Amino acid sequence: MKLSGWILRVSLMTMVALSLIFSWLIWQNPSRLGRQESSATVKTAPDTAVGKQTEYLLMPTTAYAVESGQKQLLFKPDTAVTGQLHQALRNWRIVKVGAKATLSGAAYTALLQTDQTLQLKYAGPISFKLFNTRYFKHPAVNTPADFQFDRLLIHLADKTPKLTLLNDETHTKREVTLKNASATQVNEVLTSVKATSLPVTEKKLNGKWITAFDQSIAVTPYAFLLDQQNANHFVSLLMPSSQGNTVDSREIGNEVIYTLNDRYRMTLNDDDDVVQYEDSGSAKAKQLTATLQAGYKAITKLNLQGVNTMHYAGYDKTNHTVTFRSYAQGLPIFNDVYNGTVEVTNSSNGLAMTFSLNNLTVAIPTKQAAVSLPSTADVLAQLAHAGYSETSVQDIQLGYYWQPQKDNSQVVDLTPTYFVKINNEYKRYTEWLLPSNAGQINRAATQIVQ
Repeated sequence: MKLSGWILRVSLMTMVALSLIFSWLIWQNPSRLGRQESSATVKTAPDTAVGKQTEYLLMPTTAYAVESGQKQLLFKPDTAVTGQLHQALRNWRIVKVGAKATLSGAAYTALLQTDQTLQLKYAGPISFKLFNTRYFKHPAVNTPADFQFDRLLIHLADKTPKLTLLNDETHTKREVTLKNASATQVNEVLTSVKATSLPVTEKKLNGKWITAFDQSIAVTPYAFLLDQQNANHFVSLLMPSSQGNTVDSREIGNEVIYTLNDRYRMTLNDDDDVVQYEDSGSAKAKQLTATLQAGYKAITKLNLQGVNTMHYAGYDKTNHTVTFRSYAQGLPIFNDVYNGTVEVTNSSNGLAMTFSLNNLTVAIPTKQAAVSLPSTADVLAQLAHAGYSETSVQDIQLGYYWQPQKDNSQVVDLTPTYFVKINNEYKRYTEWLLPSNAGQINRAATQIVQ
């Protein structure tokens, strides 16, 4: 046989062998886990750097100061004021917590207006047990039975600051004896934010304390880089590889459903990138402390790159749901779906979590002009003119509206506005003023009356 014939035969055999090798490698690649019914073994690779960013998940989100009878919402552009104050208070120590005292409505309102005070407000109830282990550097040793509160009121009039723990819902207070308490660093923070803080009045609206802005305000827009993950990223984190089983996936309509044995299930909605995760083997958390701990543990499993922008934003005691939401400059961020939001529910069916593939990472400098907004009283007046009764308004908050940029899908624009809660749904106040929304609410109210 000629030499050229041998070379041709050897080349063909080599190509066949390489083809078999590459085919085997492709079939062994776990990235084949895709949109059709399939299976794959996944491994969790925890990001330790993300774990260090979770310090503020269960911290107060709002700070007020009262001086000369005027309450101010502490606000400074490009600054997380509550984080600065936390560092200023970090070395204080609790020596003793006093007994609970219940105040009348008038007395409680007067207490919230106490002059020369700093007030730190949680977005929902917090348990003393969790607060004691997380807020100050050294937890108190001799502590009372666990209890709930949602506000720290710090008296700065005396040389040594005093602390009172308040519950806005029950109008109860507990006086706290402190050690190592100094107002020096606190006053430095207050001085640095004084020029940009906003005058407010706290008032009761249908049983809920709201922050009412006394006059029109101007708030700067913001922008953030967007972290967009695929479903496989969260499958690897939430479906434990220690089970020794494989994750099955199948596509049904606009949903992709991932399952691991009979315990774990994760559903991705392709239309809005919202994920629903269920762990039926998780024990139900009945008390606030356990529910918050379960929520904290669940959100840290997601290894979100921008978890440092997220904070505890509310608790629904009826269905044991904890909400975590992205914040910018101390203001909550809202949108039409779950972008930048994580909800964790503990029930008799186990643990359920709803979140988005889209979350924030880092802020981007912007030169946009500040947006002018009316006072809270003007907003309520506009709602009343549109046909909404004041009793239908459940809440009103200043926050940012999440809107992806048209020219860059990796950037989110945050526009400041008021968000009003009606029928258990938050919308921009301008949305509620649209005739279609106002008519729908009014028709529903008429049906209820009839």
